[in-house]
Amino acid sequence: MIAKNKCFFGIRKDRQVDGDKISQKVMDKVISEGGENAAIASCMQCGTCSGGCTNFERMDISPRKLILLLQRGEWETILKSNTLWLCTSCYTCTSRCPRGVRPADVIEAVKALAIREGIQNDSTRFNQIFVELVKKRGIVFEPELMHQYGGIEAMVEQADLGIKLALRGKLSPFPAKVKDPKTFNQALEKASKK
Repeated sequence: MIAKNKCFFGIRKDRQVDGDKISQKVMDKVISEGGENAAIASCMQCGTCSGGCTNFERMDISPRKLILLLQRGEWETILKSNTLWLCTSCYTCTSRCPRGVRPADVIEAVKALAIREGIQNDSTRFNQIFVELVKKRGIVFEPELMHQYGGIEAMVEQADLGIKLALRGKLSPFPAKVKDPKTFNQALEKASKK
């Protein structure tokens, strides 16, 4: 018979693979923010998430190590990392994880907590502008996003690319609108109540 505090292969459930005690307080904070289905404590540090990550080489902390730091409760180290802001939410890590850790959901939850704690950087600024434009129109109008994020200089710098995209039908020179604004606004209100 297996003891209650051990999982089937003998490692204690309240400890990481290397024997360090898991910080349940930090994990509970992340789980309550949106990582409900994430099995953070189940991570066995196999590295599959990092091996499939498309931005791994740009990150200062790999997704695998981010989960390890989260288990240890090293919240300040996580908040200083650029990993949160480089994750593209492609879910490759989540689809490949053999233990159901769901690293992409964990990163999104940590991002939301970081923003709530007042973290400010280019990525949070971009996200805030993006969300405001979606609320305003129901869809992003890229030239407007570019103008608000980078100003006239950024628009001029990207003008050649914008023209090429417009000529190929990939970018409209005019803002689009959602087909049913009333339904969109109802969905937006419902989402903001969560």
